[in-house]
Amino acid sequence: MKKINDISSTMLPLNMSNVDTDQIMPKQFLKRVERSGYGEFLFFDWKKDPDFSLNKKEYQGSKVLVAGDNFGTGSSREHAPWGLQDWGFDAIISTKFADIFKLNSINIGLLPIEASLQNVEGLFEKIEKDPSTNIQISVNNKSVKCEEIEFMFDLDDFSQKRILEGLDKIDITLDYMSDIENFNESRKNWKPKLA
Repeated sequence: MKKINDISSTMLPLNMSNVDTDQIMPKQFLKRVERSGYGEFLFFDWKKDPDFSLNKKEYQGSKVLVAGDNFGTGSSREHAPWGLQDWGFDAIISTKFADIFKLNSINIGLLPIEASLQNVEGLFEKIEKDPSTNIQISVNNKSVKCEEIEFMFDLDDFSQKRILEGLDKIDITLDYMSDIENFNESRKNWKPKLA
């Protein structure tokens, strides 16, 4: 997992509410076992429309997705955050995320930022006025700045540490290797040992 502290990028707008994980990553692409290569299937059906924002040249290379209310609802498919990250997004801003989508995103280092409706609408206005508008996000300070729009976002300390240090679940487990080994050695001989 890559480390993220500061993000400075243009934004890609997706001004739609209740976008669910089946729209983000359709079911026919869930058969693969690896985590990479999902970006090309992101919003697969919607990308058939040439006016869809992911198809527009002015938004290419944006690391921040600004979405409408209630993003990532539906089934708990990890493939949705995988596709968003594989496309190139480091952060998503919405007024609300489904809990499991939010957790799946944090688990891979994709930063979900919840903001007020006023701030999200303000960002949409900025993008519409000038698609080259930059946004600055600080994970360390838990802050967002885009011209006169400034706000703080909630991120628990453990999730913040994971994103700042690029720690996935395996990295976290490896931090406890000495404890695991001590536990393993302390077990009675007739009990199974941890591999």
